[in-house]
Amino acid sequence: MRGFWKLMTIVLNVVPNPAARLMTIFRQEPSIETTFYTTTEGAVVPMRIHHPPGDDPAPALIIYPGASPAAEEHEAVNVLARALAYAGIRTFFPRIPALKEVLVREESVEHMINVYLAVEARGDVDPARIIGSGVSFGGSLFIKACLDDRLRGKPAAVFSYGSFFDFREGLNFSMTGICSDGEKEYHIEPHDWGRIAFFHNYLEYLDEPCNPENVRQYLVDKVANDGQNGDFLYESFPEEDRAVIDKIIADQSQEAVSMADNVLKKIQPMMERLSPSHFLDEIDFSIYLMHGANDNMIPFTETVRFAKALTESGREVESFVSYLYSHSETEGHGRGLFGFLSELWHMGRFLGSVLKPVL
Repeated sequence: MRGFWKLMTIVLNVVPNPAARLMTIFRQEPSIETTFYTTTEGAVVPMRIHHPPGDDPAPALIIYPGASPAAEEHEAVNVLARALAYAGIRTFFPRIPALKEVLVREESVEHMINVYLAVEARGDVDPARIIGSGVSFGGSLFIKACLDDRLRGKPAAVFSYGSFFDFREGLNFSMTGICSDGEKEYHIEPHDWGRIAFFHNYLEYLDEPCNPENVRQYLVDKVANDGQNGDFLYESFPEEDRAVIDKIIADQSQEAVSMADNVLKKIQPMMERLSPSHFLDEIDFSIYLMHGANDNMIPFTETVRFAKALTESGREVESFVSYLYSHSETEGHGRGLFGFLSELWHMGRFLGSVLKPVL
């Protein structure tokens, strides 16, 4: 029963609803601390902690971020971390340097391992009760990290939210909006940010004549500053740079799709190394997968295909697609009160399975 109420505290504080305040009004507010971990290269990197009351060793959950300049300050993820701390789970939200720069790089796998080992060594954490979770690109990168001998068998549970199964398919969706669960093809209007982030990552592979650093400067401003300096930068660039920018930011640009196809061919080896679809046979641990049905950054079909592939290969997997979520935000589901309550019930059951080792 105690675990049930902890779970209700988490769910009702993650999904906006009138009861959320009532669930926490008599509880002590979690304290927030910024500490640091050290990477293999020797860099000292911030990590935010949401502490439950007390200093005794507590179960822990690590939330690895997606590719976002907000990093450990991401509002939606901090809401989740706060809810978990209310339930007695010490929650860690590290900055992963490349992901803060909106760069999907193999080095992030090593940094995720650095974080896990640093959390495991803390005196206020029960090392046998640590759940590792990743959001967006961070989800599949963490699954890759769990294949490393330093982490094998350590996480009490591995949870991925809104991530990809095949890196190439996820990037292709950001350009075309086309996705498939293996049986049915869907078209979901992709978010502009996905296309911009794609080119921001791989400008050096373009065949078009341009100065990649100029174009990247413009795209970084788009990603990190909502384009506040965009007009000034655009006017200061030579014509060939402006032409490439025009192709990238134009909605439904066939030229951008063609450029992306050429880039995808060049980065195929890297995509395979980071895609669970290509290291599926190495996964020997159970995985929990969740996705927002309304996700227009990485489509829900990636989780559907991943879960199906794991099941067919005899792996343990539990998955849940929620109609209350897009990529990282809650939004309306259009199913009325009964539909809302039904979603909460199913989400609660799923999260109960994920968090069972720490509740």
